[in-house]
Amino acid sequence: MTGTTNATGEIADAVLVEAARRGDLYAWERIVRRYQEPVYRVAFLIIRDSALAETAARSTFVRAYRALPSYRDDIGVLPWIFRIAAGESRQQRREAGRPRRSSRPLERITGPHYPASTVPGLDAANGLTPSEREAVGEAFDRLGEEDRLTLATRYLFGLSRADASNALSIASGLVDEHLHTALRRLRTRMADA
Repeated sequence: MTGTTNATGEIADAVLVEAARRGDLYAWERIVRRYQEPVYRVAFLIIRDSALAETAARSTFVRAYRALPSYRDDIGVLPWIFRIAAGESRQQRREAGRPRRSSRPLERITGPHYPASTVPGLDAANGLTPSEREAVGEAFDRLGEEDRLTLATRYLFGLSRADASNALSIASGLVDEHLHTALRRLRTRMADA
């Protein structure tokens, strides 16, 4: 069967989603395992609290499973789940009444060694020192939620322009504009530090 596997030989998302729609819980578990890390990262970007982000990530997959009948194949699984995760995370944050800041949020979503090469003009090949790398994280932390999510879709999660458009619920033609604005704000925050 063509289209049943992706480029890395894994079962394609569309095949897993269709199987999950028919009640195959194993197929849904594979989707959850495939996307649990990006969903947690989205939740942490919004909530800024590890425990609440884990709760939001679990709730995201429950909501997504219930929403399977309305899933559209043209959106893509990651952008679809990204959108659900953002909504669920905002709801969790409202319910918890938590502050929106946390120490080192960029480190929590990317690991202790932030891959600075993922942000244009801030790559490690240009010799970022540990303190400069920390400055990137602090500047990222001071960005607004929309800017953090915009940068994350393209540079942390590597979504295409079309997938970023779906994930952020903005027109495809506006993705680059939002991205340039977020990068400009990030550079400004770094200069202000």
